[in-house]
Amino acid sequence: MKPTFIAMLMGAAIATGVVAAAVAPGPASAADVAPGRIPTVTRLVKLFLDREEALSAAMRAADTASLERTLTDDFELRTGALAANPVPRADFIAEVTRSRPASGAASRMAVHDLDAVAIVSFLQGDDARTAVFVVDVWRRQGADWKLAIRYASPAGTAAFTIPGAGAAPPEIPKKY
Repeated sequence: MKPTFIAMLMGAAIATGVVAAAVAPGPASAADVAPGRIPTVTRLVKLFLDREEALSAAMRAADTASLERTLTDDFELRTGALAANPVPRADFIAEVTRSRPASGAASRMAVHDLDAVAIVSFLQGDDARTAVFVVDVWRRQGADWKLAIRYASPAGTAAFTIPGAGAAPPEIPKKY
């Protein structure tokens, strides 16, 4: 049975709480939930939460046909540890269908809509020690979206300094 939207949001809220213990608090994203409030997400976050869950389900089920339909022909995976060595589409599909990664819900998602391209960033995983920070570049093809590039690295700790990232997160005003 496919999880309901509310169940997915509850899972994302729980995963967010677990990951938040290891990651410094940052600007609130559309998927963050304040205590005692009903979670709401933007249209684009909902759209890409669904797309990312379908992609994760296809990987867990080793559903090659779904992966083939979801990825662009020139898809590649890039990781922080091997930044100069992209993983090509065929190798990515072969590896995820072989290993069937058990990925947790996507949380703390942000979507930047650039017309024909959407840049989607989120934390993936339910355990703060194994959480992965993912940036997916989705390309619009006709009426559908296809994943073109995935950047992934361990989420790590807030103690690791990134050049240009200040100690205090900036206050980002909500746009309603």
